[in-house]
Amino acid sequence: MRPIQLKISDLARVAEVTRFQADGLLDEVFVNQPLGKKSGGSHRTFSPQEMLVYVVAHEIEQKYGVRRSILALIADHLRRALTGPRPASREARLLVTFVPPSTTYLNSGTQVEEGIVLHLGPVFARVDEYLGVSGLHGANNQLPLPPVIATRRPGGTQSG
Repeated sequence: MRPIQLKISDLARVAEVTRFQADGLLDEVFVNQPLGKKSGGSHRTFSPQEMLVYVVAHEIEQKYGVRRSILALIADHLRRALTGPRPASREARLLVTFVPPSTTYLNSGTQVEEGIVLHLGPVFARVDEYLGVSGLHGANNQLPLPPVIATRRPGGTQSG
């Protein structure tokens, strides 16, 4: 199975920004280790994990007003905290500090002394929903029915 390859327009849709705004954040924050791989000219493709890293960086910038030059200090920390093996939890949080620069993936119930705490559940949900892997189905959702194939019976009647 071929891995999912996302474009910058996909990142922009999830973050609800323009493609140019998404490109600006990528260029200013992920300077040392850029997100995405070059594929054919100037186009970049991104993995689902890189999408998650991008959306978290965008959330920190928007919710907490952290300047991009300051976000760049934790860019590599974000990547490590969000792409490494960790217990999956909608209650997970991310603790971010800038002095010293660090990020810590927190499970529910962990006490926090100081730093920015971002609840990851809503971010996970947005990314998962976009990728079509959310598994969130309401009680009233119906299962998809198999296609009905209409055929003509001898004598002109239709079945199906």
